[in-house]
Amino acid sequence: MLALVRHQQILDKLAAGAVAPTARDEVRMLAQKSFFAARHVGLEGAQYADVVPAMKERWFFALDAARRPDASESDRMNAYRAAIAIAVSLHEVGLIDNELTELAIDGIHALNDAVWLGDDFLRRTDDMIALVRSAPAPLTRKPTTREVITFTRGGDLLAIRLRSCWVVAHVHLVDGPNAHPHLELYERTFAELPDPSEVVGTRAWGQTSEGRERANVTRLIVSGLRHLPDPAERIHLLASGVTVVPDSAHLYDERIVGTHVDVFELLEMASSVRSGSIVEDV
Repeated sequence: MLALVRHQQILDKLAAGAVAPTARDEVRMLAQKSFFAARHVGLEGAQYADVVPAMKERWFFALDAARRPDASESDRMNAYRAAIAIAVSLHEVGLIDNELTELAIDGIHALNDAVWLGDDFLRRTDDMIALVRSAPAPLTRKPTTREVITFTRGGDLLAIRLRSCWVVAHVHLVDGPNAHPHLELYERTFAELPDPSEVVGTRAWGQTSEGRERANVTRLIVSGLRHLPDPAERIHLLASGVTVVPDSAHLYDERIVGTHVDVFELLEMASSVRSGSIVEDV
């Protein structure tokens, strides 16, 4: 028997601010790329390996409170709502992950027990659980995504939280209207969230290129970096109105406007700040 509730209805009932639409946006962004890549190799639909691991890593910190017994009730409930939003969004594009599904179901029960979302959410419990546990229908066409927009501004200093450290980015400008921030990463990493004074004016990080002694000036043109605070708790506004740009005197400047990346690729780039990596500039 089909569940008597739709994916979007569940997301709307979560009352989770930017969490649910952001999770849905990001799942659909990854699923869209996976959908086309799969067709090139004779596969159908979005592929688990292209979507689920990236979502679990991207939302690691937002989900973590649901796993920690010392977390406050507020943090746990927010984590459960994130888990439900991700599990439902994955199901909508034809994917399912057992760990996220069970975390989402635990979250539905916990939200009900704590009376966080009211009687309407409680009445739909069985339908919601039936939907996320059902076999999802594979994608047959590319999922649509919302327009690209960002609420970052030129001069913003962004702290990017990784598992083991923090990396900082300077937003040079936002093209637009309010579409893509153009940012540059700093070379130094931090064990704790840094003070802006520890960052401003220090050296920029650059990608290395094969056969070249100096790394390149590396600007990233980012799509999907919509909200600050970041609902996934990975990207934090450290300062605004910073006019001193990263020092790139040690880097080779090819006069490239930038490399187009999405928010997932931005995290990968931040992870490679110390080791460097080679990508194709556009």
